[in-house]
Amino acid sequence: MFVEFREAMTSNFDMTDMGLVSYFLELEVMKTDEGIFISHKKYESNILKRFKMESCNPIKTPVQERLHLDTNGNGEFVDPTYFRSLVGSLLYLTSTRPDIIFGVGIISQFMETLNQSHLQAAK
Repeated sequence: MFVEFREAMTSNFDMTDMGLVSYFLELEVMKTDEGIFISHKKYESNILKRFKMESCNPIKTPVQERLHLDTNGNGEFVDPTYFRSLVGSLLYLTSTRPDIIFGVGIISQFMETLNQSHLQAAK
């Protein structure tokens, strides 16, 4: 059935068969005897480099306990483009990291009035 599908697709569309996928849209695909696994290891590394966080210490919980953010916040204002880029990168990462969805949801609420406390929570 797979061979028939591939032949139908290549006859109707201009495409080539490049074999099994291993890397697609920043997703790494690994096939083992246990199943197929996807990850964002390289993408995670690129995010850390882009936002200058390679030497940061990892934490066990993605959201600080009793984190309270509001629109007033603390500290000076942050470049909105930089913050939105960070939040967008984290949103894409949630497809393989469901443990960060809650934290990303919290910080994504503060796209309009940003300051240093919001950026610190995102990092």
